[in-house]
Amino acid sequence: MRIPHNLVRAASGHYSFRQRVPGDLHAVVGLRLIKRALNTADTSCARMRATVLASSYAQAYDLLRERSVEKFGKKDLEDLVERLSKGAGRNDLTLHRTQAADGTITERWQMDSEEDVKLFRQAQAQANAAEVAAIGVLDPTPVRRTHASRPQVTETISLEKARDAWLASIKPRTLPKTYTIKLAAVESLVSFLGPKSKLHTVSRPDLARWYQHLRDNGASTPTLTNKQSYVGGKGGFFDWSIASGFYPKGDNPATGHVSYSLREKRARRKLGFKAYDHEQIQTIFSPSNFEKLSQNAKWASLIGLYTGARASEVGQLLVTDVFNEGKLACIRISDEGENQKVKTEVSLRTVPLHPALIELGLLVWVESRRAAGHKRLFPQAKGTALNGQGNWITKAFSRHLSVIGKDWPKAKRGFHSLRKTFIQELQGLGVSSELRAQIVGHELDDEHHATYSRDFTAAEKLNGMGKHSPGLAALNYKLRLGPDSMD
Repeated sequence: MRIPHNLVRAASGHYSFRQRVPGDLHAVVGLRLIKRALNTADTSCARMRATVLASSYAQAYDLLRERSVEKFGKKDLEDLVERLSKGAGRNDLTLHRTQAADGTITERWQMDSEEDVKLFRQAQAQANAAEVAAIGVLDPTPVRRTHASRPQVTETISLEKARDAWLASIKPRTLPKTYTIKLAAVESLVSFLGPKSKLHTVSRPDLARWYQHLRDNGASTPTLTNKQSYVGGKGGFFDWSIASGFYPKGDNPATGHVSYSLREKRARRKLGFKAYDHEQIQTIFSPSNFEKLSQNAKWASLIGLYTGARASEVGQLLVTDVFNEGKLACIRISDEGENQKVKTEVSLRTVPLHPALIELGLLVWVESRRAAGHKRLFPQAKGTALNGQGNWITKAFSRHLSVIGKDWPKAKRGFHSLRKTFIQELQGLGVSSELRAQIVGHELDDEHHATYSRDFTAAEKLNGMGKHSPGLAALNYKLRLGPDSMD
């Protein structure tokens, strides 16, 4: 078999590729002759590799001429040819880098437009036919190939640009502390896949490798679950990317990778906030202990105890959020006021005031705040607080517990335990799950409820739906507090 002119065979039997550099490019690349080892002794294989290299060098030379490159060293030329031979054609190239769990790094050079892909496929079909013809199998005629259509995006964008745009979109409505956590999550993903990678090419296996990379570096399941919610959850990075037209509609590649095992779920329940038992509630709210709290902390604690509201929801209350719906006094959990935010859509709700709160003088106290010109129910809850507007309540309540509950069995307790206590008390009274969920701002997993259920009225939330379906008013902690305890 005749050896082509661009192949050289060494005494060992292995082939090398050899080609003269065009005269007009000698000064650009600083070379007159290209020689590269092909690492094979098989003649047919060497001929095919030489054909691919010859085509790639020809394309590289054309690119250098088109772009009027004045200096392009040997290493740069080899890198460009390597990219071209891997199938990037004569297009602008973007590196997409992934890392496997064992540390292996894979690099893929991608094309950035559908037109580039079309042109590349046509050129590649001709090149493939030429390769086969070079070893005497068929004539170098163009080959038509059909390819499955790819999901379309409105605009291609790099991961780093998408990251910056998403962060800018969430910053105005995100607590500083939460923003920092979300920033760290998306930055980790972008760093792992490569900032210049095109967002629309990121695949589900890429995300799987990222999650595994985090786990291999010590991330726990709760940490991974949080990152998954920030990157793949509702309003997260990929959800925003799909809505913005930067990522194909359909499967969100960041979802479904991380979940708790049954063992981890049991551990979370064991380590989560504990509800207070009857004796502990009596201790916390006994007149002698309760008087140690400031007036604002007293009212915040009682609102948490009788509404199940979160600390952040209590801390952001405005004076106007205490209002009458019909003849019933209510509290509104809203995101309409300045710096007001809620955890989820179902957190927006109206909760009727329990009769005990009215008897203790809550409405009188609210009117005093209004008369004094206060807009916020708790002025010390700063709207721009780093850890949220409920942070002062959490700290004040925790200090109170550290004194009165120092001899209690060890467990995780705090202001949030009031919410858990409230929910469990309603459950024990037989308040329906739908009614409980609307009072505390929980979302029921059953799609039937989300699709077909209606909102309960304030009267129904307070009084229930009948003799065998009680409401909020049935709750009785049997506290020994009176209006004089609130001074």
